[in-house]
Amino acid sequence: MPDPREVVAGWLRVQAKGCAALGSPFYADLLESAASDLGESGPVADVLAGFEGETESSALALRLMGAVHRLVLQDRLPQLTSHYPSVGGDGDAAMAWPLFRDALAEHRAEIRRLIARGCQTNEVGRCAALLGGFLEVADRTRWPLRILEIGASAGLNLRWDRYRYESGQTGWGDEHSPVRFVQFFDIPPPLDRTAEVIERKGCDLQPIDPTSEEGALSLRSFIWADQLGRLSRLDGAIEIAKQVPVTVEHVDAATFLERELDTPRPDMATVVYHSVFIQYVTESIRARIAGAIDRAISVAPPEAPVHYLRMEPDAGTPEFEIRLDDELLGTSRAHGTGVRWLA
Repeated sequence: MPDPREVVAGWLRVQAKGCAALGSPFYADLLESAASDLGESGPVADVLAGFEGETESSALALRLMGAVHRLVLQDRLPQLTSHYPSVGGDGDAAMAWPLFRDALAEHRAEIRRLIARGCQTNEVGRCAALLGGFLEVADRTRWPLRILEIGASAGLNLRWDRYRYESGQTGWGDEHSPVRFVQFFDIPPPLDRTAEVIERKGCDLQPIDPTSEEGALSLRSFIWADQLGRLSRLDGAIEIAKQVPVTVEHVDAATFLERELDTPRPDMATVVYHSVFIQYVTESIRARIAGAIDRAISVAPPEAPVHYLRMEPDAGTPEFEIRLDDELLGTSRAHGTGVRWLA
């Protein structure tokens, strides 16, 4: 049997490589140091003790980083703050590491409680990957959209139509939006299409209210501290959330869809969608989700079509697939960047 600590250290190193590849050298270096510290039975091992029974998909490394980032954002680690770019620090991971390590020892109990809460993010960048799918449905059906997001977290991606998307000289969405996606498209979807959202609902097992102080803090804590563009887009999306009310219901995805898809809704196209969600769902719930969607699509009349849009990892590759029903529309990288439209 492998040593559980070695397994967890391996998770930290895998996430470090992921952070490095996605433009977060600060987190990459801190996670490499954390992996070494765990192997040496340092404070990291103490903080993560008891979490070894989880799986790699539980994002334990990001939960650790989010817990410390939260304390930094609250200005409770003043020495470490000077190195965190999210609060104006210099991004020097070598200088930050011993202070990070000390914070784990000093705030062990609280950090463990925060880690136990799970990884609850709402990556606004995924809207750039999903945009083309929504426009495709609107263009094909000629109906306004009813959108249902499962695993919606804070519901920020339920407001995708209030953001601005640009590629070269073309664009889509509100030109004055505080959320802008520029240089997200390697090959953009057709942006000369219109779409109107007339109903939006979501569900999540741990919904976050982005308009609350606690909710905004939780969301900001999970942004990688040296990725200021992501942080800026999140802050803009939180401002829009205050203007566009959306209910994210506290219920599991299968129950939500079984209810919402039970009766056809005429004169609108229903789009069920999710992004980087399905890996966190049990097999039994997956089966119920698939069953509810398949049934709804199969019986949907022409005046009440139902479509299934998702952005999920392509197993064994660093890419994410963007699919509409059974059709591969395009690919992207994590956080919705590098969109390549194929449809």
